[in-house]
Amino acid sequence: MEFKFKNDGFKILQIADTQEGARVSPDTLALINAAIEKENPDLIVYSGDQIWGKSSFNGDAQKIERVLRELCEPAFSRNIPFAVCFGNHDRQVGLSNEEQFEIYKKFPCFIGENSAECDGCANQVIEITDGGEPVFLLYLIDSHTSLKVGYDNVHKNQIEWYKNVRDEYEKKYSRVIPSVVIQHIPVPEITKLLIESDKKSNGAVQGFRNHAGKWYVLDRSKVNAKGFMKESPADPMENSGEFEAMTEKGDVKGIYFGHDHNNSFNGIVDGVDLGYTQGAGFHVYGPGLDRGVRIINLKKDSTIETYDLRYRDIVGKRVKEKAKFALLQIMPTNVYDAVHRAIKIIACIAAVIILVLLLRLL
Repeated sequence: MEFKFKNDGFKILQIADTQEGARVSPDTLALINAAIEKENPDLIVYSGDQIWGKSSFNGDAQKIERVLRELCEPAFSRNIPFAVCFGNHDRQVGLSNEEQFEIYKKFPCFIGENSAECDGCANQVIEITDGGEPVFLLYLIDSHTSLKVGYDNVHKNQIEWYKNVRDEYEKKYSRVIPSVVIQHIPVPEITKLLIESDKKSNGAVQGFRNHAGKWYVLDRSKVNAKGFMKESPADPMENSGEFEAMTEKGDVKGIYFGHDHNNSFNGIVDGVDLGYTQGAGFHVYGPGLDRGVRIINLKKDSTIETYDLRYRDIVGKRVKEKAKFALLQIMPTNVYDAVHRAIKIIACIAAVIILVLLLRLL
């Protein structure tokens, strides 16, 4: 399918971490529908963790197809092309990503391709043209899944695939083609937009795994004014050199990802705009009414305009599933937070018991 610039721009809607189970949240759908109505994007990218939960699906292909169809219906019912990335949770439902990819191919307006040249599923490049020549390339990359400890990275042969595609375009057109990358898990260089801080600092979040024992705040001199970070980046355990490769020739203008539902910010690192897109799903933890989606507007002058759209602003301050929404607001984002919170609760209970015992002795 050929994608062309309309007027001066080409608008991509990124939807991250819907992470639905056997029943799709009406609030998730309200957010997606409102965003599409407001922005009328040229292309929609679901950037991973569309679904999750082995107990919810148990490999039931019909159930998985029903849920994926419901999530994608806002796109294809409006005849808007859409593509997908896979996250770390999609493959946990009992069907492989390759099997799910075949389900997506049944839906109208799906434009996914699966490169056989490298690891993962749904790696592809999409041309956006003007006057018959590419003005931008959009790379969709599988960032894989969880390891025994932490998260995997984009593999070396995927990086080589990207470099080969980049170089082939450069050879054909005698110039590098400006590009954007969308994937699920962030690149490690996202931490260059943070400042290590004292845990008592306003807005500080606790790091874990590679960042254990440290606390961070956003570097407000580098990120967008409305950006927020409510959890530490869960970046790969090993840096495979993806970002380094994507800065070699200056073609990549932006890399956008999801994965950490409570984060939405972007800023320039070594000439590349790195951007977190917050979670869109209301059946999983998230940033309250700041759940949202991201607009990535590509310009003919090779620049990018990007911003998020938040539920509170485009839908309102009420949700349909009030009890579940309230419960998910206190859900910890990871096991480290859960243990830390449990220790605090146990310590408080112990303190109360000790106080009661002391009062009885007096």
